[in-house]
Formats: sequence, structure tokens, C-alpha cells
Amino acid sequence: MRPVLIMDDRVSAWLESLGLDCYREAFQQNAITWDVLSELKDDDLTSLGILLGHRKRLLRAIAQLSQSGEGDHAAALAIPTAHTIASPSSNRDQAERRQLTVMFCDLVGSTALARRLDPEDLQEIIKRFLDDCGQAIGRFNGYIAKYMGDGLLVYFGYPHAHEHDTERAVHAGLAILELVKACPPDHPSSQEPEIAVRVGIATGHVIVGEIIGQAAAKERSVFGETPNLAARLQGLAAPNQLVIDSVTKRLVGSEFECADHGTFSLKGFDTPVQVWRVLSSKPSTSRFESYRSGRLANFIGREQETALLLGRWRETVGGEGQVVLLCGEAGIGKSRLIRHLRDQLAQDHYEAIQSQCSPHHINTALYPVITYLRQAAGLASEDSIPTQLHKLDTLVVDRGLGDRVTVALLAELLSIRGDERHRLSNVSSDKRKDMTLEALVQYLQRLADRSPVLLIVEDAHWLDPTTLDLLTRVIDRIRQMRVLLLITFRPDFRPVWAEYSHVTFLTLSRFPRRQTAELIAAMTRGKMLPQEVQQAILAKTDGIPLYIEELTENLLETGLLAEGTDAFTLKAPLKEMVIPDSLQALLMERVDRLGPVKEIVQIGAAIGREFTYELLRGTVDVTDSQLNSALDLFVSSGLIRQEGEGSLSRYRFKHMLVQEAAYNTLPKKSRRLLHARIAKTLEEQFAERVQLEPELLAYHFEQAGLTRPAVTYWRLAAQRDADRSANVEALNHFNSALTLLNDLPEGTERDALELELLIARGAPMVTVKGYASQEIERNYLRARELSQESSGSEHRFLAVWGLWVFHLVRGPLATACDLAEHLLSLAKLEQNPDMLIRAHESVGSTYLFLGRFDEAKAHLLAAKSLYDPARHRSQPLPYTQDPGITARIMLARILWILGELDQVETLLIEAIAMARELEHPFTIAFTLATASWVYSTLHDTHRTLSLTEEAIELSTKYSFEVPLAWAMSCQGWALAEQGKEKGIERLVEGLSAARRAKASLNNTHTLALLAENHLRNQQIADGLLAIQQAQELAATQGELCWQAELLRLKGELLLAQSDQSIFAAEQCFSEALTIAQDQHARMLELRAATSMARLLRKLNKPDIAKRLLSSVRSRVGTQGANPDLLEAQTILDQLSVAP
Repeated sequence: MRPVLIMDDRVSAWLESLGLDCYREAFQQNAITWDVLSELKDDDLTSLGILLGHRKRLLRAIAQLSQSGEGDHAAALAIPTAHTIASPSSNRDQAERRQLTVMFCDLVGSTALARRLDPEDLQEIIKRFLDDCGQAIGRFNGYIAKYMGDGLLVYFGYPHAHEHDTERAVHAGLAILELVKACPPDHPSSQEPEIAVRVGIATGHVIVGEIIGQAAAKERSVFGETPNLAARLQGLAAPNQLVIDSVTKRLVGSEFECADHGTFSLKGFDTPVQVWRVLSSKPSTSRFESYRSGRLANFIGREQETALLLGRWRETVGGEGQVVLLCGEAGIGKSRLIRHLRDQLAQDHYEAIQSQCSPHHINTALYPVITYLRQAAGLASEDSIPTQLHKLDTLVVDRGLGDRVTVALLAELLSIRGDERHRLSNVSSDKRKDMTLEALVQYLQRLADRSPVLLIVEDAHWLDPTTLDLLTRVIDRIRQMRVLLLITFRPDFRPVWAEYSHVTFLTLSRFPRRQTAELIAAMTRGKMLPQEVQQAILAKTDGIPLYIEELTENLLETGLLAEGTDAFTLKAPLKEMVIPDSLQALLMERVDRLGPVKEIVQIGAAIGREFTYELLRGTVDVTDSQLNSALDLFVSSGLIRQEGEGSLSRYRFKHMLVQEAAYNTLPKKSRRLLHARIAKTLEEQFAERVQLEPELLAYHFEQAGLTRPAVTYWRLAAQRDADRSANVEALNHFNSALTLLNDLPEGTERDALELELLIARGAPMVTVKGYASQEIERNYLRARELSQESSGSEHRFLAVWGLWVFHLVRGPLATACDLAEHLLSLAKLEQNPDMLIRAHESVGSTYLFLGRFDEAKAHLLAAKSLYDPARHRSQPLPYTQDPGITARIMLARILWILGELDQVETLLIEAIAMARELEHPFTIAFTLATASWVYSTLHDTHRTLSLTEEAIELSTKYSFEVPLAWAMSCQGWALAEQGKEKGIERLVEGLSAARRAKASLNNTHTLALLAENHLRNQQIADGLLAIQQAQELAATQGELCWQAELLRLKGELLLAQSDQSIFAAEQCFSEALTIAQDQHARMLELRAATSMARLLRKLNKPDIAKRLLSSVRSRVGTQGANPDLLEAQTILDQLSVAP
């Protein structure tokens, strides 16, 4: 076995400061300590397997070491802030939550080898095996966590995440298999087969990184099922096989050729595990097609960009080659736009060349060209040399380049060792490179001579230098070719071709909210998502198409949503939306680039997406200069945006998902401690901000596990929002406080706090959920239960009031009546004027809908007389609406019914004015909607339209469900009265909305309006159906206030239906008259008498008709232009002149 080598802490911190911690193992394996670091040369770094670009960065940093004379450690750092901000041990030794791809790699048959070989020979074999594996792993940025005899435990995604870590792991696994196959036999004199290896790879979430053990036994721990799964998978592999789990398979897309290895029940795992065998990599000319082609959503937006590309294509087809440099951050949709362009060109005749740069081949000359040529020629790894040469010859001849030199150059480029005809001799390397690049340019020229060419180079930020040279040659000469060259790259790449006149620079921006919503709809096949889910996706994805697609797709696959015919619904409350596995590495790479200063960005992430300099300064334990340097690094990296300067600076994470990724790495214990520190800082140093944003402190106390202060601040936030009529926010904050109560010990103190929160929650809950929501009933039932043990009569009264309003609106009215009378008993017992106002108004409103009009009038007059505007106008909460206003509206309705018409409009005008003075949105919306009931009864279409329009606007703005439904119904009636076609549709829409809200109150009146309109339009069957529904509702709910009018309308409909229904109609009118007389409902009696008088005149009984109508008319007060009075008087006048 190889000796155990301990990593020099200073070397480790130095590598971290450079963002090159991926080479930590290479330095450790080669015993590179601080004292020899400054002596390393380029050849030394090459032998360590370090990439060219990274070698140059290391050499610059080593030069600084020499200049500093190996003095102070901080002075040697290439990025001065990296080490000085966080000590090397504190950051590196802290455990982190990570998505990790774990590889277990084990030598097959090592026990048998140990029996046959001398220990020294065995040591050499295993050492060679481990060294070869280490080189392959290092090439793909893996981290060797542990040497286990003849095997390795390897992490991809820790300590530094890299984009496509799972892909890197699989590539490394395949590289190990290739290395082992190429090894000589296990012993020079042995006839046994060559050594073999088994590799298992799994991906999942773990806790990793804490240093455990002592001295030479130190290692970084990892906890979670992923390492166990990788170990089990390795055991399932045959010699020289690589197997992976289904998560890894999904994340690598179609980058590899895989075969189903079966489903296995593994020890320690509850469910069977799907296993895949990786056969080989599949060189791809498009990373996008490998990962997304099978699950493309409809193309959204980018109209201007598409038009520009099509314009450049037309110029190309016309003979003038063009270049478009397509810039945008990861996931912005560069590849998707190119795919869309190709879809637009589906009917065109052209040649497409797609090439893909690779992060694994930055130092492989012409890698994207080689990949393209191998695919264009159809070369396969199992092809013999002659077959490969034949295919290459065919390709070159087909392109019109059959000369020997070109074939030889391309054969050499493709590493095909051919005969003399396919070799070049006596040519220097520089000359050979120049000839190869020229041959490739000619290849493109010949293609363009035959047909236009669309040349696509994806991900140029991973270009190797030689391909960069080739592109420059092409761009120099492309004007004379029919070639459109599209080059995609990320913003950190600086193209050198932007100054050419035929080069267009195109930067893709993020989607606006509208297009984000369209993309979500495309992902859900047009089905609506719950509003809170939609808003969460909009907020988290920041208009990045890839984020939108992955987050939406992940949500649809989690089982959190139930799919309906037209929409999805939540099966359970939406607590949080986890970052999809497919985005974890992409996001974490950006965080890990910061090295040791990542700890500060984690603190910023814990504060929130936005944080101020002052709050961060008060939370972190570093010097001002260290913090400033770190923040400068964050801003320059593009991770965070800055507004303002100095201590007034505000910072905002560019992407919410990056913030979440940084935060999610923190273990739970670290999070709690950090949130407690932030909360303490806020409370002690930012009192004004706490007063303005109590929810901020509530959140941090909650996350810190400090329940009592969290409840206090959630309550303050909720009350502030309720006072502002921000009811949705208020309800959410009350819910947060109530949920946390479960963490407090049971007892009278908790019960008292819960009762107060339930009562306070009632008003915003009513406005958001509607009066008739079951949540309202549950809220107030629990409040009444708690109030029985409470000494506070006000809470008991409020709990009963909440149940009363629930049953008033939802029914049955008999239950509402019992509750209202109980309210009155409580108020009289307490002799509390405020309670008496509310109780009288509640009893009066209930009696109104029960048809007990005289009693209702008495109670509403009592409420009105007790109400003092100066005292009570500022107390609409927690009752949702003002009792003085409600009493006036209900009294106006009763007075009209009783025929006492003089004060009706005065009361309505007073109520509306009082509501406006109050400036409480729900009270205004409620007042306007319920006043429209009365104005529709008065047949005042103009006033009804005016009030309902404003009520609908307010209700829509603040999501007042029930007032919106009531206002829509009355608006529909008024529009129908004016002959507008959409009137009936609007009325029915409002009625349907009320039914959805389970609000049955006043629906008999609404159905009567609908039936009356059907009567006018001679839609008799529809009208009778509406009356039937209203009468059934009156019977089940006890809403008897409109019973007489329903019978009258039924009689009118029967008359319109057939002369044979005359006697049935007469019976309806007679019953209506009787009911109205019993209720003392003079106006309803007048309407019934008017209908009966018309019928009696038709039956040639004018005297009886006149006597009946005159008698009823005389008992109704006078009012100028009341339509009902005018109609009655018209009938009387006609009866007076009848022969």
C-alpha cells in the first residue's frame, strides 16, 4: 500500500484561494509542502496532470511567492481576500449539505493476487493502479476522499462543484476502465488475465466535509445513502464494468451509451433500485440535443432575435457570409434559439455543421472539429484502420477535396495511422498546423460552394486555442462564402471578432413575466397551476428559461400537484420548492468559485436574497477591509449586484436559485446558529427596520428555532398588513404564527395566545377566503372552544360573531339566527355598547333574510342609534365591515320592503359616504355590492352600474371573493336591463362565483333577477328553472325574504307560457299576496297585487282588480318616480277608464 500523506494546510488554503482545490489530492499524493512550493516549474505541474490554463494561473501565483520571499502567508495569495477573510481550517473543515456524485472503484481479485504475489510486487501493482486512477479522476475534477486498500472512494461535486459533475464522474469511470484494460499483466511471468476493476457511481444529497479521526487517520466524513448505494452498485458490476443509478442516468442525458442492467433489491434500501451499465461515451455535436431534445417545450418569445437571425441567413444565401456572436448566461436559451432557427429553415436546402466545445477538452486541439469529422465520416471505435481510412476518403472526396495532402492531414488529425499515402513527412509541426487549418477552411469553402452552410459552434467559452485560431481564419474569409456562423458563449468569454463589419453581437436577455408564464403554460400543456405555485416559479427563476423548465418539470414530477381537467391543485400546502438535481451543479459551481470567502456569501444568503452592508457587517466576524474585499469579489464574479456605495450599499443575489444553493449547503445546526445571530443583530442594531419589517425578524427567529419571539414578530407583521388591507400577506403571517404555536408547551399561556391569533386572523381570512369558507368555520370553532376557558368576554363574543357570519352567508339561516340571538344575550350580559351595536346589527340582518321584517327593523334601528361615528368608525376590524354602515344598508332594504320609502336612498347615500370616509377597502367593496342589491330592487340601472363597477375593481384588486360575486350579479342585471347581450352572461357568472364560494346569501334575490330577465326575453323554461332553484334554496337555507316575489314571478312566467296556466298563475299571485301580507312586506305585496290586477282584468274582473290594487297602494308611502308605484298607478288608471 502507498504511504498515507497528510496535506499541508497552507498549501491546501493556497490552492483554495486560487479556486484550484481540485488539485489538492495531486499535491498531497506528491508530498508537495509549503517549503517546496516556490520551486515548482511548468514541467512539474504538467507531470501532476494540471491543465494548461490552470498551470499558468499557478505559475503566476508561485512567482508572487518568490517575490514575497515566502514571508507572510496572506501576501502569497493570488486573490488577496481569499485567505484573509476565512481561516483555512474553519471553512474547509465545516460539513456541508451537497448534491454529490460518489464513485466506488475497486480492484477485482486483489485477495487472490495477495496469495500469489510477493508483497512488494503486490504493492507495486496496486500503487500503479491507484496512480492511474488518480490521474483519470483528476482530469475530470474528481476528489479522492479515501484510499481503501485496493479501492477508491471519489467525490464529484465536493469540495468544488463543477457544471455536469455527474457527467465528469462517468467520464472518469470510463477512463479508469480504459487505463486498466491497457495495463500489462499483473506479473511479468504470469499467464493470468490482466487485472480488472469494478466501478459504481450514484448521485444524491449528503452531508460531507467534516474532518473526523486523528492524525494520520483523519478523513472527511460523508453521511447519506448515496455512498452506500455507490458501494452496492460497485458490487453489482462485473469485472471491467461501470454501473450507475437512475439519478445519475437521468442527469447525464444521452451523453453515454447505456444498457439496462436490471432492478435489484439492495441491502439497506427499502425499494428496488434501477441499475444501468455504461457502455461508452457518445461524442455529441450538441450538448443541448443530448440533454433537452426529448423534452422540448414550445418555443416562446425571442421574436426580434429570430427575425435578426433569419435576416442574416437571407444575406448568407444571397452570397455574403455572416457571423452572429450569441451571448448569454447559462440557461438563457442560446441553444434553444438555434434549434428554433433550424426549425424555421426546415424547408430550405442547406448544409448544417454542428460543433460542441467541451469543458473536458479545453486543451485538446480542434476537439469540436474532430468530433464533427468523426460523426460526418461515420467512424466507429470498432472500425479497423483500413475501414476508417476508407470512410475518411469517401467523406473528403464527397466534399470535393480528394487530394492526398488533405486526406493525410485529416487522418493525422483524427489519429488514424495509415499507410504512406496517408502520411506527411518532413513537415514541421507549425507548418503542419497551418496546413491543417487551411484544409479545414477549404473543406468549409467547398461545402458552401454547393449549398449555403449553417455553421454552429456551441459554448465557445470552452474553446481550445487551436479551434480559436481556426474560427479567426474562417471569420476573416467568410464574407466570400455562403456561410452563416453562429457562435454561442457565456458573458465571461471575450470574443476577438466583434469589430468585424460582418459580425453581429446578439445578447439574449431574460424572459419578462409574461413570457415566463407562457413557458410555464407550455410545460403544463395549458393547464393552470395554483397561483402560489405560479408565483413561486416566477420569483425563483428570474426569467431564465432553463430554470423555468427544470423547476416546473421537477414540480410536476414530485407528486405535490393533482392534475385536473383544466388545472392542477396542490395536494398539500406548498412549503418550499427544492432546487432540481439537474441545476444543483450549475448553481453550486458559481458559489464554490469564491473559495474560502464562500462563508460570507452563505451568511448573505441566510439573510435573504437582498441584504445591506450594515446588516452583514453586524453579522460577520471579520475586519472592514476583509469584508469589503469579499464583497468586491462577489460583485466582480457576477454573483451579486450592488446598489449604493460604502455603508449604504445594498446587495442582491443575481439569481434567487444561486442564493438558495449557497444557503442550502449549510447544515441545519449551522443555519440555526446563523439565523439566531442575524436576528440578534437586527433586534439590537436595527430597531427602525424591525418596526418596518417585523416579518424579517420573525423569519430569522423561526429559522433559529426560537419560537416565542418568532410568534411575536409574525403577529406584528400580520397586524401591520391587516391594517393596510394587505389581507393575503396578513393571513399568511397569522398562519405562520399559529403554525409555530405547536412548538410551544401546552398550557393556558399558549391557549390565550392562540385565541388572540385566531380572532385577529378572522378578518383577513374572511376577505381572502370568503365568508362561507370552511376555514372560517374551523377558525372560529377553535376560537369559541378556547374562549370557554378564557375570562375575556370580548373574545367569546368575537368567536360567536365569526360563526354567525359564516352561517349567515353559507347557511342555514336557522343556525345563524341562534348565533345572532346568542350574540345579543352576551352583549346584554356585558352591557357593552360596542357589542350591543354589533349584536343588534347581526340579529337585524339575520331577521331580514328570514323574512321577519318588523323585528329586523327594530334591531337595525337600535344598532343605528347606538352607533357613534366619531367613536366607532375607526373600529371595522376584526369584524371585516363597519356595523353602522351595514345597519344602514340592511335598514334601507327593509324600509323598501315595508313600503316606507322616504328614507331608503338617504340611508344608502349615508352608508356609501361613511364607507368612503373609512378608507377600508373591504368595507367599501362590501358596501357598494350590498347597496347595489337595493338599487337593483329600485330598478335604478345607472346607479347599480356605477356602484358595481367600482366594487368589482376593488374586489379584483384585493381578491374579495364574495363581494365580487355579488357585484357581478347586479352588474349583469343592470346591463341586461339596458339590452346588453353580455348582461345575462355576467349575472350568471356572478351567481356561479357565489356558488363556488359556498355563499348562498341573497341568491334567491339574484335568481329572481335572472328569472325576470328570462321572462322579458320570453325564455320561459329558463325562467321557471331559475325560480325552482330559488325556491329550493329558500326551503333548504331558510331565506324567506324574497318568497313572495318568487311566487309572483313564477305566476308571470306561467301566464307567458300558456293561457292554460292562468289558474295556476292566479294561485301563485294569491300565495304571494298572502305571504307578503303576513310579512308586512308592502312593496312585495304591491308587486303581487299589480300582477294579480293585470290577470283579473284579463279575466274580465276589473272591479275586483281595482279594489285589490287600490287597497294595497294606499298602504304604501309616496315616492316620486318609484317604478313599482308608477306601474301600479298606471294599472289603476287603466282600470278606472275601463268600460
